[in-house]
Amino acid sequence: MKIAIVGVGMIGGAVARAARGLSGVQEIVGIEPLASHAAQALELGLVDIVASEVPADADLVVLAAPNEQLPDWVVTLRDHAGVVMDVGSVKGYIVREVRRRLGETPANFVPCHPLAGSEKHGPANAPGDLFRNRLVIVLPQRASSAAAVRRARAFWSGLGAILHEMDIDTHDRTLAATSHLPHLLAFAFMCSIRDEDLRYSGGGFADFSRIAASSPELWWGIFRLNREELLQALDGFQNQVDALRAALVTDAEADGLALLAEAAGRRRQL
Repeated sequence: MKIAIVGVGMIGGAVARAARGLSGVQEIVGIEPLASHAAQALELGLVDIVASEVPADADLVVLAAPNEQLPDWVVTLRDHAGVVMDVGSVKGYIVREVRRRLGETPANFVPCHPLAGSEKHGPANAPGDLFRNRLVIVLPQRASSAAAVRRARAFWSGLGAILHEMDIDTHDRTLAATSHLPHLLAFAFMCSIRDEDLRYSGGGFADFSRIAASSPELWWGIFRLNREELLQALDGFQNQVDALRAALVTDAEADGLALLAEAAGRRRQL
């Protein structure tokens, strides 16, 4: 099997490194416009070659480019003989844009989203076990061929992932709450901290602020593309902040403790 990976950054590099352990993988081709990433991917042995376009004989094409570029790739590869799947964080934008331009998503296209990542950047930070025992959401479209869906599922299963199917609207609404909102809050939190206070930070600060080191360009793109769902999630969060603030202002201990206890219980359950 020949695999082509468009975008050999941290996620694309992790796909490449993990795919090395699959039987039958003979060649991994990287398509990476950033020269430093392309050179690192070659030096680290993540890819065998770097090409300017997806090879016609690739059996599987993994689109790990920025989210806003993914519709262009899906449209370009609509007649490709291999299975095409993306790993983007926002699905509604991709599918709607492809349908606007083509009328329907191609039969070879299977949207996917591995719920795994890091605040670190580039192929040098791509682990080989990033997807093991991690959830990968597979989102077959009405035009996706059964064979393409089977191959996509088999690939992620081979990397040790746990598979779950979901529709795109539920995906974007859910990920707005569980992924996009936490990143937005971490960025906002770091902007609120004074430089002179940073030397006194502890473990809680480190845990909460870790993802604020993520790529600003990547995450602003995600925020924009899932704007409506993220704004709804932000409204729900604001309601909880307001409730806690009201309990503090009025010294309503029972109300404050009830909110904290509910949160602590849900986190322990998770």
